[in-house]
Amino acid sequence: MGMIKSQKEIIEISKMAELISRLLQKSLSWVSPGMSTFALDAMIEAEIDRMGVVGPCKGYEGFPAVSCLSVNDQVTHGIPDGTRLQEGDIIDIDLVIEKNGYFADCSKTIGVGKISKEASRLMSVTEECLSRGIKAAMPGNTLGDVGFAIQSHAESNSYSVVRNYTGHFIGLDMHEDPMVANYGTPHKGMELKPGMIFCIEPMINQGSRGVITRGWDARTRDGKLSSRCEHMVFITERGNKVLTFH
Repeated sequence: MGMIKSQKEIIEISKMAELISRLLQKSLSWVSPGMSTFALDAMIEAEIDRMGVVGPCKGYEGFPAVSCLSVNDQVTHGIPDGTRLQEGDIIDIDLVIEKNGYFADCSKTIGVGKISKEASRLMSVTEECLSRGIKAAMPGNTLGDVGFAIQSHAESNSYSVVRNYTGHFIGLDMHEDPMVANYGTPHKGMELKPGMIFCIEPMINQGSRGVITRGWDARTRDGKLSSRCEHMVFITERGNKVLTFH
């Protein structure tokens, strides 16, 4: 896949980014105590069908659903099932859509009903990490600058950064190379250039950064909470444009 997207590709990918943002907003509004993640995924799939797009996660290397719904200590790739959300849980909704060969990807973690101060702080700092990463995503900077901005903010707040999973380039496929790590060294790595579009998606743990992965299911090694959020960022001549919104 070309890392520098053409003007037509940028326009079409941007349209998909707006669609997925609206889908995510609706999905987040449906979250409530007592709802099963399976039921939530079914509602998301119905909305995807109504929108006239495809949910490419379903069937991808055997993944059975259109959404990844990761609850509490699940870091990513949570498979929707009969588990019912409880008051005080946190849930990350991670969505991908595709139409006519153009892809978009976005995620956000929210609380289910009233949540603890500790959970709320973790989610807030994760959002701040995303914001710091976006601010570092400027032409002439590097992927290392983006990763360092995320990592330094998380660790300064006594959280850890997951290294097993990362962000990625996107647009003409669901996941394009290179990866966009949430940790790094300033001025190291690939230089960012106008026309690049990629996902920045910090996954921040309350405890250690260790992750145990069994099949698709990826959870914190110590059972503590993990939070994640994701935006698609387009590098412009003078800065960047965030294509998605929460």
